[in-house]
Amino acid sequence: MNLYFPNYPFTKILGWSSSRYDLFSLCKRKYRYQYYSNFWGEQSEKVNKLKGLTTIALEVGNLYHDMMEIFIDRLQKSNKPIDKERVFVRLDQLCNEKLPTKNFFENYYKTAVVDFSEISEKVKFCVENFINSPIFEWINSIKMEDRKNWLVEAGSKMYNKTYYGETRINGLKAYCKMDFIFAINDEIHILDWKTGKKDESKHTKQLLAYAVAAKGLNKDISADKIFPKAIFINGNYEEMSVKFTEKDLVNFAEVVKKETAQMQSFCSDVENNIPLPIEEFEKCGYDNVCKFCEYKELCL
Repeated sequence: MNLYFPNYPFTKILGWSSSRYDLFSLCKRKYRYQYYSNFWGEQSEKVNKLKGLTTIALEVGNLYHDMMEIFIDRLQKSNKPIDKERVFVRLDQLCNEKLPTKNFFENYYKTAVVDFSEISEKVKFCVENFINSPIFEWINSIKMEDRKNWLVEAGSKMYNKTYYGETRINGLKAYCKMDFIFAINDEIHILDWKTGKKDESKHTKQLLAYAVAAKGLNKDISADKIFPKAIFINGNYEEMSVKFTEKDLVNFAEVVKKETAQMQSFCSDVENNIPLPIEEFEKCGYDNVCKFCEYKELCL
């Protein structure tokens, strides 16, 4: 089975994504900072600096995703046994290359000490969990001739095209960035790596979005041939598989339409994605949210 990745022309209109709408629902003010960081006049430089802050947890996830790209690339070329020590040497190299360039929330707000070696150890734990997992055993059992068109992360090359996760859901612009997607025979499989805690409602919605996006890559495939799965790797290994029906996919398109309209109602110019004034974006006022918000110095 081939997956068709269309090239969409650039448009300024906002694109729905699960993470975008989650933030919109959580805190309108943070949403404006995050998605409209260049609409602050003299404050834009400050807002963009805060937007660039990362966290220890985020970097564990980023590095793990980097390692998965390396893993999948390696598995596409060879089915020889994995040399774990070599893998860990490469991980240490990535940590040394990437972490010193990052600006950490914990350093900026002095909430914790950032120890690069501890971050590396956390990622190694996740990688070892993956190597010892049934999902790795299954991936490694796939025939070599079926591995050449695996797609890992947005921005990867597939069928000589670059795919960034942009799609259309019932004609609406949307982004569904899948960590790992591939076709085997008449099936599409989607794997989403998770280094955080399981949130069944949130992650089910993400997997449903991926299933809808996958349907858009091959119009002839039926919902029962799409297999999205979340892989929780940090802690006790767990797989979360959800099967969706054709009705689920159709109904989700209506959800995207409704949520897109809600976000667009905060635009003064929908086509050019220009936001309303800051006063229209209410602060959430939740202490447990504000405490960990990178923009808190602008709000508190």
